Amino acid sequence: MEENYEVYFHGNIPFKGSQIVVGAVLVLNGQIIDEMSGTVPYSGTSLRAHWEALIQGMHLARSNGVRRVIMKGDSKHVINHMNGQVPQRGFDSMDYYKTARKTQLNFDQCFFQWISSESNLSAIRLSRDVGT
Repeated sequence: MEENYEVYFHGNIPFKGSQIVVGAVLVLNGQIIDEMSGTVPYSGTSLRAHWEALIQGMHLARSNGVRRVIMKGDSKHVINHMNGQVPQRGFDSMDYYKTARKTQLNFDQCFFQWISSESNLSAIRLSRDVGT
């Protein structure tokens, strides 16, 4: 039976008007398998940064041949939306949502789990290191 990999992801905007920065860490059985960080060539909101990090984290998993994954992030908005809960406030990132759903189809199983910022430090550090 195939094992479930985990991807910890985080995106942010270092300062208003700056480019989106993302970080993602692929983990299996507590061991880091791969990681990525980088900037997106446009600015946006912190919410859009989280969406971008989710999608980039999914690409990281697929590029490593992962078929079963649990995407773990500290944005309740993104995780809840991917788990079927309609956002309570206006949602201006529908293109990200559609892209994430399309990317999800590349996996046999892909789950989404909210974690606290304290549990997501490896991805947060990656995204912050890029922004400095």
